[in-house]
Amino acid sequence: MKQISIFWQAVRDFWRTGKTGVALFLISLFALIYGYIALDFEIAQGWKGHVSVQNVMKDISAFIPVGAAFVAMIIGGIDLIMLLSDFIEARREKRIAAAREAAKAEGMAEGIAEGEARAYRKFSEWERRRKEAEDQGKEFTEPLPTQPKEKPQESSKE
Repeated sequence: MKQISIFWQAVRDFWRTGKTGVALFLISLFALIYGYIALDFEIAQGWKGHVSVQNVMKDISAFIPVGAAFVAMIIGGIDLIMLLSDFIEARREKRIAAAREAAKAEGMAEGIAEGEARAYRKFSEWERRRKEAEDQGKEFTEPLPTQPKEKPQESSKE
């Protein structure tokens, strides 16, 4: 699937830079084909020399704007397809980004809720131990779980 994507990206890049050349080639090709048809018609009617050449040139010159309009419709259609494709791709990327942000926000909310529940459990356990010590008449010196634990000092070797 990746190969197709690379191919179409190359086609799109070419279309952005080479569209004018394609249009001129197609107009020339259509004029050449129409010229062949006009020439064949004149030969079938009986070649009259200079008059037949004038008739072929007149037919071709009348066809060029029609051929150009036809090519413009083809190129415009391809441009429209690419424009719609870009629009759809941009919307898809926007929806994906929004979904990622929503998932991230949801994950953060879940993480905060989980952290609060964990802190509440730790505090509940601490409160239970404190009450047990109080009921037994013992001194309870354990710090609140919300306070950072003191790290034992490392002995330095000198």
